[in-house]
Amino acid sequence: MATPSVLVFATGGTIGMHETDAGLASDPDFPEVLERLVAGICRPLRIEARINHLLPAIDSANADAETAPRIARAISARVRTHKPRGVVILHGTDTLAHTAARLAFELSGIGSPVVVTGSQLPHGAPRTDAVDNLTLAIRASVKAAPQSPVSVAFGGAILPAVRAVKHDSVSLSAFRAERPLAPNAAGVPAAPSGQDSPAAPARVISFRFTPAVTAADLRAAVGGRPDGLVLECYGSGNAPMARPGMLGTLREVCASMPVVAVTQCATGGVDLARYAVGRELAAAGTIDGSDLTLEAAAAKLGFLLDRGHRGAELRSLMESNLVGELVPDA
Repeated sequence: MATPSVLVFATGGTIGMHETDAGLASDPDFPEVLERLVAGICRPLRIEARINHLLPAIDSANADAETAPRIARAISARVRTHKPRGVVILHGTDTLAHTAARLAFELSGIGSPVVVTGSQLPHGAPRTDAVDNLTLAIRASVKAAPQSPVSVAFGGAILPAVRAVKHDSVSLSAFRAERPLAPNAAGVPAAPSGQDSPAAPARVISFRFTPAVTAADLRAAVGGRPDGLVLECYGSGNAPMARPGMLGTLREVCASMPVVAVTQCATGGVDLARYAVGRELAAAGTIDGSDLTLEAAAAKLGFLLDRGHRGAELRSLMESNLVGELVPDA
């Protein structure tokens, strides 16, 4: 019987950095350090390890629309070839929740449990959390069921990737999931037939309503012509629709790209039918994001756009529970 294995895929981030005179920077010795750390974790578990590195490594603050799809393609190819028992992805914490959420859609049903982790402190720092998080991630990846959803291992917790958010810039328990994984996921649908691959990945941005926002601000936010927009609304889906020009501007934006509404609140969700202003949002063409996190909303919308879903089909899929990311009509 073949020895089970784990694939560790390092993409960059604080875990692979060290102190320099100019601040934290990538440690050129990290590949050798990681080999030793992973070997020490895997040996007692009686599993083999295969370590790959994304080249060049990225500072996660510089992640863009291509980053998560690129990681997904690399992981998919390696899983097909080597069939590891588990997969661990090392990632910087700034955009870890965004990448993890996208991977939850990209790698759904891949057949090897995928766990994303990183650290708040570099691997060689005093009281670093790097070893603990890496150990937790490796153990979780090789013990989970093959079809387990993508998860985040951090600060002693295993969190569903489509519900995880970074809530603390300092604490070693930097991530949390205020919402549980939604039950009865329908699964990721097949891509539309005859759909060509996009020339570039879809760019999805967000816009947060605040009391001073004007219609001109919303118009300016989409001036760079993104492919989709996530509106961070008040409460259950409210926005300053009485602001001069706001309704007309939102209609124009919704006519040019899909727009998804989510709540700014840590818990709960959007219900665009509850208030009159929410109904105005819906009438303008906004998609109800239910209890999606901002990260999951952006990841899901970008994923579906890249797969070629458009129009009513896109709306239906955004409002459906595919991998546990939302409770319909929450």
